[in-house]
Amino acid sequence: MKTILGIAQTCFIVVLLFSNSTLCAQDIQSPKVTLTPEKGFWIESQDGFMGMKLGLRLQQQISYIAPINTSESGQTEFLIRRSRALFAGYFFEKKLSYFIQLAMDKGQVTLLNAEYRWQPNSLTKISVGQLFPPAGRQFQTSSKKFQMIDRSNVTRFFFTDWDLGVSVRRSILITDNLAIKTAASITHGEGKNVATAPGDWAYTGRLELLPFGLFNANGDYSESDLYREPTPKLSLGTAHYLNKDAYTKYGNVAWDGLNDNIYEYYYDMIFKYKGFSMLAEYIHRSVDNERLQLTPTNEIFSKKVSGTGFYVQGGKFISKNIEPTFRFSILNPNDEAQASKNQFISQEKYVLGINNFIMEHAIKFQTQVGLVNENFLNQNSRTYIEALAQFSISF
Repeated sequence: MKTILGIAQTCFIVVLLFSNSTLCAQDIQSPKVTLTPEKGFWIESQDGFMGMKLGLRLQQQISYIAPINTSESGQTEFLIRRSRALFAGYFFEKKLSYFIQLAMDKGQVTLLNAEYRWQPNSLTKISVGQLFPPAGRQFQTSSKKFQMIDRSNVTRFFFTDWDLGVSVRRSILITDNLAIKTAASITHGEGKNVATAPGDWAYTGRLELLPFGLFNANGDYSESDLYREPTPKLSLGTAHYLNKDAYTKYGNVAWDGLNDNIYEYYYDMIFKYKGFSMLAEYIHRSVDNERLQLTPTNEIFSKKVSGTGFYVQGGKFISKNIEPTFRFSILNPNDEAQASKNQFISQEKYVLGINNFIMEHAIKFQTQVGLVNENFLNQNSRTYIEALAQFSISF
């Protein structure tokens, strides 16, 4: 409740300041104010000089984990999975915009996005600031638009994190039924708001082929087929991420050489047609100097773990608002690195779920049940059932 009140107070203060400044600049003219699920709380000056959106994302989750091959007892958790405040808008002209996202779900306020965006035309966008590198597809999909309750275990394990830098995105419309999307970024390589580090830069490149044309409403980055694509739509994507000499935050803190590089490769697809959707992704990560033998009895491992993972998920609307879903995933990280942390060396998950879209992604209720099997280096295994339910409000 304190988190919700804090968001409300922040939004009220920003609205008040914006309204007063607009009134002073335009004497007695009042700003245009609208409130819709699509645009959130939108304020725009009468002369169109500047506009601002205030948004909120609140996801409350309850989970129950029941081990089925050990003597462990079941565990229930109730948490605020995400609590986000979003500020977006433009100033001077609509081609120059900004986007700020704050997370308030870990007991503190964390700055996620802080970007200036320049969009010279509808097909090109340049972002500068703290942003997300254009790597895997599910990495770049907003948590508001997930088909399942959360990202897959594969995506979460190989999470890249926000970074400081610049990115460029460009769409190429070859014909009405053929499009290409490209993206590239150069970032600091050390994560959120790290001012300086002795490491090198991180480089990301992404290419997507859309052989049947563009999706409705950017649907290739919204996982369920809410718009019931009347013709088949497909996007095939691949990305490569290289973080050079990344030891400070992601690699070995005891290693200050120039070869502590992290390589990540992504191959993904999304398909939609008449309420049916399917998403699949394969990720491979390789970490140089992942293991350092400092002395015969002392070895350390990189913070980022190499390995591979694959998941496939999908769903089909059986009514206007109800969508049964499924996901299968398999994760195989580096055995020695995982064993050093007393964590699994392989994980399989089988998940079934049901979505109730009360107001598309703005208001929805999701449930899912999964069977999880984890194997450890000492030949032990752990199998458990994981049940989740989540209610989301986003605007």
